[in-house]
Amino acid sequence: MATMIVEAAEDAQAGRRDAMLRAQLARPYPADGCWHHEDFALAAYWLNERTAEADKALLAEREKDFPAALNDGGFHWHAYILERIYFLFAKDSRHFPGRMGAAAEGAVLDMLWQWAGPRCRLEMTPPARDFWKWGSENHHAQAWASFWGAAQIFARHPAYKDRKYADGTTPAQMAAAFNAYFMRYARHRAATGLLVECNSGYNKYTVGGWYNLADFADEPALRRQFAMLLDLFWADWASEQLGGVRGGSRHRCYPGTDSTAGTSMDGLAWFHFGLGREKSQHPSHMCGATTFWRPSPIVVELALDVAGRGVYESYSRRPGLAEPRKEGAALPNYANDPQHPFFVAQGLYPLRAEGGGLLRYTFGTPDFVIGTSMVEARKCEEWCAISSQNRWDGVIFAGHPTARIFTQPLTPQKGSVYNAEWSVQKRGVLIAQRLKTAKAARGQRVWFDAALKRVETNGWIFAEAPQAYSAVRVVSGGTAWETDSLDQHRKKKGGTDKGEWLKCENEFSPVIIEVARKGDCASFAEFQRTTLANPLRWEKNRLDYTSTRDKTTLTLFADYARPPLVDGEPVNYTPEKVFDSPFIQSDFGSGVVTLKKGSQQVRLDFNHE
Repeated sequence: MATMIVEAAEDAQAGRRDAMLRAQLARPYPADGCWHHEDFALAAYWLNERTAEADKALLAEREKDFPAALNDGGFHWHAYILERIYFLFAKDSRHFPGRMGAAAEGAVLDMLWQWAGPRCRLEMTPPARDFWKWGSENHHAQAWASFWGAAQIFARHPAYKDRKYADGTTPAQMAAAFNAYFMRYARHRAATGLLVECNSGYNKYTVGGWYNLADFADEPALRRQFAMLLDLFWADWASEQLGGVRGGSRHRCYPGTDSTAGTSMDGLAWFHFGLGREKSQHPSHMCGATTFWRPSPIVVELALDVAGRGVYESYSRRPGLAEPRKEGAALPNYANDPQHPFFVAQGLYPLRAEGGGLLRYTFGTPDFVIGTSMVEARKCEEWCAISSQNRWDGVIFAGHPTARIFTQPLTPQKGSVYNAEWSVQKRGVLIAQRLKTAKAARGQRVWFDAALKRVETNGWIFAEAPQAYSAVRVVSGGTAWETDSLDQHRKKKGGTDKGEWLKCENEFSPVIIEVARKGDCASFAEFQRTTLANPLRWEKNRLDYTSTRDKTTLTLFADYARPPLVDGEPVNYTPEKVFDSPFIQSDFGSGVVTLKKGSQQVRLDFNHE
């Protein structure tokens, strides 16, 4: 079965890519701006059709749209895509040489130099700054990958190799420094839990530059590092998704449709696995759509053989705590020059390299996936905002793309929710509670998708999904149903979504969510009966809840006096393993990851000098 799955996937990926590029050629997305020109040019050059028009598109980008992107500090959203076009189609390309005309090639080089020349500096690459993130994790990844790509191009181009960056560095020196940086970057990501913006819609931007490194790095070791990193990223994604919808906790998951109907990486996953949103023309997907990298057979099988994954628990550590800063100390910056055109306006997020304080837990079955980021009850300021912003804890159900239940406070009129709640989970039972240290509007709510059939009994809300049952209990205080509103969507366009909110009158009440597979229950009525019979004790800010079905007892201290307990043992937020599931195994800090599926096993060793 494994061989059949993998062979079909390998043959289909090129076809899916070309179908999207045909659509891009016919009607480029978006309708205007830099991405419009880049997406059309990439499609035209790849298909080797209308290449003269592609040349004109890149010339038009330099003249019309590039100045604004350069001045507003947003050109890193485009530079790595232009570099992919250059690596693939310039006259000295190792892949499709000469499809891009000389004038267009010159325009790309000029845009890259105008952007990188005054901005890229050696100060951005020393090991002491490996855990700094500029702007956000995805902004940083796009910018640094773009600096890397530009330096590789300049270092071998006769008209640019003797130029000097603003700090006096030559392109060859800069290229070497960024090569070394990204060798360490890949290892750090694998060794400390991949991404801060875990399971976020922003991940598609982060990995865009990774494909460039996997495809175009001159050093074989660097190409291998990023081929392995992509395998690890997609294995992490694949092991938690149902039909292309990824479950488990999410960070930087915005209120509104992103939470109620969206999922991370669905458009890009379609190219690799045929799952999710078909034929996406989004600019962030162009590198992954046209990459020569292919997921390892074990990753393909993890994605496509959902039934074969069975029932499993997954533990993982993820980065998120901020590096402590002395009171009154100046904010760190990449550039000593206060007038540096790139770094003055954006935030900087120094992460604590040793991690801690956050244990991500997922319980997966072929019928549902439920997960949470179990965090210590810390002050908001102790977390990097890119970790604590808009965390999402809850369950997704197989059989319907939007069927889900999750907790979420009302979003503020301005800004986002930070450090919203803490939680504890074991198997199909999750308890979450809003934190008093949260930065959010008042209130706590539980979302129920309209695809779920509901029954209310004795303070519990029971819901039936296509292949599973669930139960929700707000432990303290009353509840009321509210329709979805534009306020919950931050008043963005797109209207409201199909579902309702269960409002908690006591916003700090613990909320219990329990889920079971239909195959493990005689009936919906039997699921309700056994849940109602479960021991529940709420006394002096202590909640003890026992699931007889999952044979576990969870304890939450609602005054945050102690860490939660799982079967009497406190949650260990810093276990020895950074990944601990049947499919991904690794000791924290080791840089060695083992991927497993059935009898298959792949060892990813990121420890290269």
